[in-house]
Amino acid sequence: MWLKKYIKNLLLIALGSCILAFGSFNFNYQNNVTEGGVLGLLLLIKNIFDISPSITALVIDLSLFALGSRFFGKQFLGLSIFASLSFSTWYKLWESIGFVVPNLSNNMLLASILAGMGVGIGIGIIVRAGGAAGGDDVIALVGEKLTSLKVNHVYMITDFIVLILSLSYLSFKQIFFSLIAVTISGKIISIMYDSNKINNEDKVVEELAITKQ
Repeated sequence: MWLKKYIKNLLLIALGSCILAFGSFNFNYQNNVTEGGVLGLLLLIKNIFDISPSITALVIDLSLFALGSRFFGKQFLGLSIFASLSFSTWYKLWESIGFVVPNLSNNMLLASILAGMGVGIGIGIIVRAGGAAGGDDVIALVGEKLTSLKVNHVYMITDFIVLILSLSYLSFKQIFFSLIAVTISGKIISIMYDSNKINNEDKVVEELAITKQ
């Protein structure tokens, strides 16, 4: 039973990582729509130093995953490491294939909406499966645990910091559309995370009710 659930979570994380890498490469990177948090930092490093996110993601994420494991346990650490490795593998694959969707730089509103949806759905699936897609997810989850802030509020704070730094290679116009993207992604992640918490709480209540009967 436990093994079946764990395998299901791994498959969900692989799917979420695929969607996240696809969106990050085809919508974010291709159209200069950045993201906040660690993902935005990876794109910042990519554009300034030309170091692939498939490499930098491992270094930054693994450091923050170690922090997350102190709060959420070893299973969280294992699933998050798998998510990071999966994202790096998928991103490298999409890089080798090349862009598979048209360039949308002439329609930045659409590009930012699709970028936000790709990141939000991808990370949302990974978080629902019990892992973290990147270090900023760890920061958001730990931030919610230690403060009165909700997950999407912590995301917005880290996103804002990275977007300010991204002005080093992006224009104010691009930052504006990036804000649209991070707002959409943060909201999607928050909705998926909150619904998952509610489902887990309902399951606990049902199990307690069965135990008392």
